[in-house]
Amino acid sequence: MKNNNVFTYKFNKIFDYIGGNNMKTIKKIVITGGPCSGKSTMLNLIENTFKEKGYKVLIVSETATELIRGGISPLGGKENMFIFQDYLLNLQFKKEEVYEKAAAEMDADKIIILYDRGLLDNKAYVSKDEFEVILDRFGTTENELIDRYDLVLHLVTTANGAEEHYTLANNAARSESLDDARKLDELTMNAWVGHPRLRIFDNSTDFEGKVERVLKEIYNDLDEHMPTGTIRKYLVNVENIDIDSIINTSEKMDIVQHYLKSSNPNVERRIRQIGNGENYSYYYTEKEKVNNYRTFKKEKKISDKLYLTYLSEIDNQLFTIIKTRHCFVYENQYFKLDVFNNDKKYGILEIEATDQNGKILLPDFLNITADVTKDSMYSNYEISKRNYVGK
Repeated sequence: MKNNNVFTYKFNKIFDYIGGNNMKTIKKIVITGGPCSGKSTMLNLIENTFKEKGYKVLIVSETATELIRGGISPLGGKENMFIFQDYLLNLQFKKEEVYEKAAAEMDADKIIILYDRGLLDNKAYVSKDEFEVILDRFGTTENELIDRYDLVLHLVTTANGAEEHYTLANNAARSESLDDARKLDELTMNAWVGHPRLRIFDNSTDFEGKVERVLKEIYNDLDEHMPTGTIRKYLVNVENIDIDSIINTSEKMDIVQHYLKSSNPNVERRIRQIGNGENYSYYYTEKEKVNNYRTFKKEKKISDKLYLTYLSEIDNQLFTIIKTRHCFVYENQYFKLDVFNNDKKYGILEIEATDQNGKILLPDFLNITADVTKDSMYSNYEISKRNYVGK
């Protein structure tokens, strides 16, 4: 007997194909990999990057971790693992159906669904015959599971090529040794072999390089230009102008940014609240100073409760950054204009260049007074020291 989840999924795909949502783009991307591969951090970075590009980003959380943390574990032998995988697929089918239905009904034209592991990941934990039995119980096949996702990105475990970064500390559900992590990574990778858009990201670069390769693949899949990573920054005179009236804003968000005390003088710690007056998200970020530059180290989404807890660690020697970010497109370029509550005269305009030569067509409706790309005094951290933008 066919499983209703699978039937509903197929119906939705047919509905979209024949034109029910012919103006809507929904990309379904699996982020998978071995233990301690950077998957959670990567998911947050992808979410932040493409939300700022105007995409609605949905994240289907990892079902195995949910079950284990909720007290349902596969411990006790192969038979228990088989039962656990049955529970897991049952819940994951339902979760994916909910997210895909919500995406189809949302008032948004560009949607990305990120899956923290896909259904085929479960093949790594049971034998081939056992997995076929499970699939038969759900009335589906491996080919049908492969067809569910547009792109599969496998992050190789740090246990293979970056052993010094392998840790069990950031996931209570993880218990694998280095050798176990390598074996599980290979099994997970092989579970997806056959998907036409499987991409594998090893540890041949540092993590920032890994991030860049992943983002490039997603940009390619979306048929968009990959930013070069060169951020250009400009000082803008915003005095006596109505930003909303001169910018056709595709996204507008309020940002509250607190800097926290740090025991390491080379590490900058901060928390951010980002929202639109009704819904807010919260982030914790660490940036490490390397060779006089500030480079990304770690950023993760946090709960509102953890955000409130971090408030007790605020560095009172630094001012809180409160600003409104206006995101807009001009001449096929994506800009972000930050207008600060504590400075009514100056704002900061940023763009991440897509042109390899760094050619930027600046908005002619803004009063741009200076290119401050190389002036560290205009970083948010430095602004928090003086509580105003202009020097």
